[in-house]
Amino acid sequence: MSFCHHAGCSSIQGTSASVAAGCGNSPDADISELLSLLGQVPEFRARRGREHDLGFILAVCVVATLAGAKNYREIATVASAICQCQLMTMGARWDSFRDCYRCPRRTLIWEVLTNVDAAELDRITGKWLLAQARKENGADGEIEWVIAIDGKVLRGSWTDENNTVTLFSAMLQVKGITVAQVRVPDETNETTQVKALARQADIRDGEYVLATLDAAHCNKETAKFIGGKPRWDYLITVKTDKPTLYREAKEILSPLLGSNPGSVMTEHSHGVIKTWSCWTSAAEDVSFPHIAQVACVCREIRSITGEKLTKDVAVLVTSRGAERMSAADLNKHAREHWGIENKKHYIRDTVYREDCNQSWKGDGPQALASFRNLSTSLLAMKNVKNVKEATEVIHMDRHLAFYFMAT
Repeated sequence: MSFCHHAGCSSIQGTSASVAAGCGNSPDADISELLSLLGQVPEFRARRGREHDLGFILAVCVVATLAGAKNYREIATVASAICQCQLMTMGARWDSFRDCYRCPRRTLIWEVLTNVDAAELDRITGKWLLAQARKENGADGEIEWVIAIDGKVLRGSWTDENNTVTLFSAMLQVKGITVAQVRVPDETNETTQVKALARQADIRDGEYVLATLDAAHCNKETAKFIGGKPRWDYLITVKTDKPTLYREAKEILSPLLGSNPGSVMTEHSHGVIKTWSCWTSAAEDVSFPHIAQVACVCREIRSITGEKLTKDVAVLVTSRGAERMSAADLNKHAREHWGIENKKHYIRDTVYREDCNQSWKGDGPQALASFRNLSTSLLAMKNVKNVKEATEVIHMDRHLAFYFMAT
């Protein structure tokens, strides 16, 4: 038996610098912290007859997902090609009969992922990812998190009660790291899960949080909860389904629209020019919990010749005052809220074909989504921009997975 130990380099032109940087030291990367983390997931199997430790099976799933595996079968296929040195590093047991380290079978992977405590897996991985982001921020000075909160329906998965599985997650806007995720109970919807998500996010005392939410969460209960938490604030879009709040905000903002905006952001991309203009005002006499400011953000898209193509106007409310959030800050946070769609949901749908995945048994859909969140967050921590290309490179040389799993 031989152990492979090499440094593979991608032959794909234009491969991300993060992937290329890991080619030299990937096999020797220290993944002990992540392995220890996965070992904290509660074991549900009886001690007798276990072929592999639970933490090892979960680590194999992380490697497979980083390599682009989309379902149980693909995870097992990638696992079967993991070399002996990697299996040894991840904690595989030695098989004296076959004289090698064994990888988990497809049936075992299915059994584990459908029965594992996916909620605890989400809690543990989210807490760890936030801790990694906290390390990057450093210990000096105050820490402020801007968190985009949104739900995602797994259209290919279903349940007996509600036909589809819905997950509700929180993502750091700047880095695109998912720090919390909960499964929405079948008998309700995501608007009822804000408290559960906030409790799962491991925010420490003294850290500031700005939670950005779409119009589905524009209600007094959510605003009262977020605005009432120490050092927490909300930024919520308002639509006409809340007629009183929308009317009061519009009455304040309408006189301002004829003047110069407090902030203008411009972007040239895909052959068009996008402009975001923002007006803000103090929210005097507006009947909404903890409200401090109202804002109007106007987005215009023009062709390179100046022809107007589309124009959208959004009204927003926030509990953060002008002394801590200027018009430029508000404009930036409102725009980047939709990064959760581009940095997470879109990638999960295109790279991992999540909406086509018909996993439904037990906690399987949530567990698979947890590994996708963890994998995309690990790639984001190494500043990878092209996730699809990165998964293809890792699939060709699975040693690279250890580079992204290392801390």
